[in-house]
Amino acid sequence: GLPPALAARGHRVMTISPRYDQYKDAWDTSVAVEIKVGDSIEIAHFFHCYKRGVDRVFVDHPMFLEKVWGKTASKIYGPKAGLDYLDNELRFSSLCQAALEAPRVLILNSSNYFSGPYGEDVLFIANDWHTALIPCYLKSMYQSRGI
Repeated sequence: GLPPALAARGHRVMTISPRYDQYKDAWDTSVAVEIKVGDSIEIAHFFHCYKRGVDRVFVDHPMFLEKVWGKTASKIYGPKAGLDYLDNELRFSSLCQAALEAPRVLILNSSNYFSGPYGEDVLFIANDWHTALIPCYLKSMYQSRGI
């Protein structure tokens, strides 16, 4: 409820989540970013849809889709309740890295009031442990470069 409420108050709002399923109303933006996954560099793509005044962005990479069994979004954190996948740290690290790049690289023109990239003057709300690295990456990878 927070993103649509902020949008209704006149803010430009983007949510970012992994692309687990084939969200039928989300389209491929054709924008890709490089992210560090362990010792390798991977390419992540962005999908986008616009709902209730909110830019909904989905980070597309095989490491997210391969964990989904069917289109139920089940088994996305582990093979069974209470057991994590061994690559969760890498998957959610890459989500955080892509989330930090999205406002800078995506040119979104869905709204009648806003267009273009969000830029660097943004507020990130890290919701739950999946995005806990965002503040750390902001300080270590972006602030250190003057961004």
